[in-house]
Amino acid sequence: MQNMHVVYPATPPLRPFKPNTMLTLLVGVLGGLVVGMGLAFFVNFLDDSIKSQDDIETYLRLDFLGYVPNIRTNSIVERDLQAHLHPQSNSSEGFRTIRAAISLAHSEDALRCTAVTSTIPSEGKSLVSCNYAIVTAQTGLRTLLIDADLRRPSIHKAFQLQSPVGLTQYLLEKVNSIEEITHETEVPNLDLICSGTVPSTPSELVGSDKMKQFIQEVRKKYDRVILDCPPVSAVSDPLVIASQCDGAVFVSKFNKIRRDHARRSVQRIQDAGVKIIGAVINDIDFEGKDSYYYSYYYYQNRYYASYYKNERRKGDRPEPKAKEKEEA
Repeated sequence: MQNMHVVYPATPPLRPFKPNTMLTLLVGVLGGLVVGMGLAFFVNFLDDSIKSQDDIETYLRLDFLGYVPNIRTNSIVERDLQAHLHPQSNSSEGFRTIRAAISLAHSEDALRCTAVTSTIPSEGKSLVSCNYAIVTAQTGLRTLLIDADLRRPSIHKAFQLQSPVGLTQYLLEKVNSIEEITHETEVPNLDLICSGTVPSTPSELVGSDKMKQFIQEVRKKYDRVILDCPPVSAVSDPLVIASQCDGAVFVSKFNKIRRDHARRSVQRIQDAGVKIIGAVINDIDFEGKDSYYYSYYYYQNRYYASYYKNERRKGDRPEPKAKEKEEA
């Protein structure tokens, strides 16, 4: 005999109790966002490279001079002569911004002689040196560009000079005057002195009395003198050269050098008694992976580049009319 009876009959549920699809999706989405944001902040915390104006001003405590967009070419001529060959490009506008920042922050003749250096090789110091010299010469100032890197010279390649006699020969007293090592360039108002042959004792040469005499002489002959120096972390040459100049421009490649490494390089320069004019961030991909952070700067450069392009077209319009009059 059974002592159990049915009180309420069981009925099948209209929907499954588990799993709760909506709740699971909501928790998954929110959890993914939290984990993703956490990873992003963690990666950003670990990535302490120089990437922005804030990094320059906050960590290096230097004046910020400007950004240089990356130049999409493998040709050293196209890169180092960008401001001359493509004056309407975004990169050329970036070099004009650097020129303006330097000239506005200091008096007219306070920076007649400027050195350009970086922390390590391949950060773009030669690129900045050449193009800064070009945009300076374009203002009408008589400008001299000197390849003071006696270990790994490169500027003669950009200006397509084969085995030129240069600074090394002058310091070794193998030539009698500066005119013998000075080369005219295709850029109006811009002259060039190459490094010459690689010497066996470059540090002794740049620290000699002959080097001091050389810098004093070129100061008298030119309105602006720009020296492309070796990187600071590699050798002591740039410290010796920059100490004889009015100031130095510090170049840092975007997202390449850690803040501590760059800070130590800056400190080393300042300990040598060199005045750092400011810092430049080079090789930013405004149109690609870095466009999110620098879109405003990129479109600003594009706006002014188009302005210069339109101005040039307006200036070119009267020429066909002049030809028609001559034919008539």
